[in-house]
Amino acid sequence: MAVLEVRNVKKVFGDNVILRGIDLDVQKGDVIVILGPSGSGKTTFLRCLNLLEKPDEGSMVLNGREYNLKNVKNKEKLEIRRNTSFVFQNYNLFVNKTVLSNVTLGLTVGRHMKKEEAEKTGKELLDKVGLAGKYDYYPAQHPAACSSVSELHGQWQR
Repeated sequence: MAVLEVRNVKKVFGDNVILRGIDLDVQKGDVIVILGPSGSGKTTFLRCLNLLEKPDEGSMVLNGREYNLKNVKNKEKLEIRRNTSFVFQNYNLFVNKTVLSNVTLGLTVGRHMKKEEAEKTGKELLDKVGLAGKYDYYPAQHPAACSSVSELHGQWQR
């Protein structure tokens, strides 16, 4: 069973057709690449799936729950966003927060995880990318560490 099924996602901006009925199936454990030239609709497609952009047509089944993407209710938007993430193409670390704080911010604010649990998860993730012991560094103190945190943040959110 697919964890994500997307059918017939369409998006038009004025006379410009961006998405022409996109379908996608993702099975548990799949790694998906969306590849195409600049301006081909890759980001628009992802924004439509997370409802940062309202699709003109399409449906999605996420973890067994079906959604009509054209007419999603606010409660359904919240359900979808709790089960998905979106990393903007240009994102930065907060310079006034430590490496660990940057990694755990989404967990505590967006997912309402307890601080202790978020820090445990954050440290495990930082350890995986070779940043054990650099939890209290700030971006200006260790640019290489913060580059890895940016990459980790992006990978983890996807």
